[in-house]
Amino acid sequence: MPGEPQPPADLEARRGGLTGAIVVALVLLVAATAGLYALGATHPPKRAAITSDRLGPENGASVAAYLDDAAAGLDRVGAGPRWALISLRAPVGDDQAWSLVDGTAASQVAFHVPIAGVATPSTFAAVTGDRGSLATARTNAVVEVRGDADAGGDGAPATRDQQVSSVTVDRLRSGCACIVAMVVRGTGPRLREIAASPLVRGVQVLPADAAGGRFAVVALLPEQTDRFLPVADTAPVPPR
Repeated sequence: MPGEPQPPADLEARRGGLTGAIVVALVLLVAATAGLYALGATHPPKRAAITSDRLGPENGASVAAYLDDAAAGLDRVGAGPRWALISLRAPVGDDQAWSLVDGTAASQVAFHVPIAGVATPSTFAAVTGDRGSLATARTNAVVEVRGDADAGGDGAPATRDQQVSSVTVDRLRSGCACIVAMVVRGTGPRLREIAASPLVRGVQVLPADAAGGRFAVVALLPEQTDRFLPVADTAPVPPR
């Protein structure tokens, strides 16, 4: 309006500079957001590994039903590799076990010393692609079982658990034929060949997205024929 004072020229310049700075900042923010979106679209976060998988029957499960389900699952597997639990009809020696899983990547073996009427432990130990790793696995199984092998101090008699551990350790050290299960990674066709062996009781496979080392595993023992329950533990423990 006539006579109304006008703002100084330098104030107008500052206002114009502030407006320009705000516009530039908004443009940069939009560009950064678009860049992050593009990065997420081209590099999506990896899916978390499955951690709830299990190899082996659930406690109390019907053994027959477990084996039927395992066989049906194996039939559906394609050519790709899967983690699998191989359960044996009877304990076998190291050489026989290694030959059985030829053509797969062996991961663990389960040692179990069967004694009629005595509940002995089953112990999984890691192996590699080297046949010699079975000897190391056996040594590691001995170390795990040996905890209760010695009698208590002060001349106290050995408990039943200590007696069982002692005889188990002795037989493991002697090279007993006592491998009852193996965890391997193999293709569907090779696992089906293994399942057809007269040594094999069943082969259970995990889903394709199961991650190595991220699943539980328990051994189905040859003497567990009805339900997956603890075996009888009523007979005397042999000295060796």
